[in-house]
Amino acid sequence: MKSFGILQYSLQHEKEYVSKLSEAGGALGFEIYRFVPTQLSSHHLRGLKYNQLQKNWVEIDFPVPNFIYDRCFHNGNCTAKETAFIKWLKTEADTTFLGHGLPGKWEVYKHLKRNALLNRHLPLSTKLQHHTCAKVVTDLLIDHAKLILKPSIGSQGNGLMMITKNPHQIDVQINHNGHILHHTYDHTSSLLKMIKSVLKKRDYIAQQCLSLLDQNNRPFDRRVVMKKTSHATWEEIGRATRVGNAKSFVSNLHSGGSIQTDQQLLMPKDVFHQAEQKISRLSHCVASFLEKDFHPLFELGLDFGIDQSGKVWLLEANSKPGHKAIQSHRDYETIPFHYCHSLISEKKGVNHYERNTSIKKG
Repeated sequence: MKSFGILQYSLQHEKEYVSKLSEAGGALGFEIYRFVPTQLSSHHLRGLKYNQLQKNWVEIDFPVPNFIYDRCFHNGNCTAKETAFIKWLKTEADTTFLGHGLPGKWEVYKHLKRNALLNRHLPLSTKLQHHTCAKVVTDLLIDHAKLILKPSIGSQGNGLMMITKNPHQIDVQINHNGHILHHTYDHTSSLLKMIKSVLKKRDYIAQQCLSLLDQNNRPFDRRVVMKKTSHATWEEIGRATRVGNAKSFVSNLHSGGSIQTDQQLLMPKDVFHQAEQKISRLSHCVASFLEKDFHPLFELGLDFGIDQSGKVWLLEANSKPGHKAIQSHRDYETIPFHYCHSLISEKKGVNHYERNTSIKKG
């Protein structure tokens, strides 16, 4: 029987998604395991095995699974031990990762800018350096009066900042673990002091702040989930509108945003329809373009904004999307196992699996 391991920082994460994966994988002939990276590099791991008959998890030692689905969400705080363990799995263990993931947001942004089509839909962004951030931030506030700072590594919108320069003060909103914190600075120098202290702990990108609001002044975006359904086929699995409240600047679900139907989105229908067509083309372009240099990839979460003129903006691409936004769409929990079967078929058939770098082993 084939074995399928789900790698997580915490076995408490994504309980609903993991439960659906386990049921689907068991029905398709896979033994399902869960384990964390805080262990030694060894061909026998410690974790949980799913009991298909009793519908529960049993702690057990087990060999490195045939396939590994990496669901570790990196926020820049991965320990050296965890990093070494994951690297060992990818380079030395006899296993296949469904995807290796993407580098930080800045590296992804620079890569996407090389594509002429995608470049037209990317917000102006700059990596903040400790010795140049004062000039960069000051110039951006002069030109735009409002900007976004986002961590280069991170997920769920944590650490995201919006800076607004008013005539007599500078307002800063910070998304901290799903809560919006408000700070006020009297001078640009005090703001820059705060930013420099933050940069000592993690890298940030400065990005132009776009007007991505519906007619009720609520922030919103369109989340598109792309997945590989075979070794060479990307498909859009689902698309949803995420809407924040009018007092927030983010639409992320972990920060109080909600999923709404297209009919609930307050935007002219013709503008929305044209934007949706553009998003479809861009999504497939992003997936194929990123995979050329960052293979192997298995899934992508793409966040698109639509401004008031109808222009589409690619806000972010991440390789470990959440699945709350697409739970109403098709049997998404079976896709990882069909993908595994595709890789097995290719390997046993024409040996294309080992030759094609876009799906290389490990």
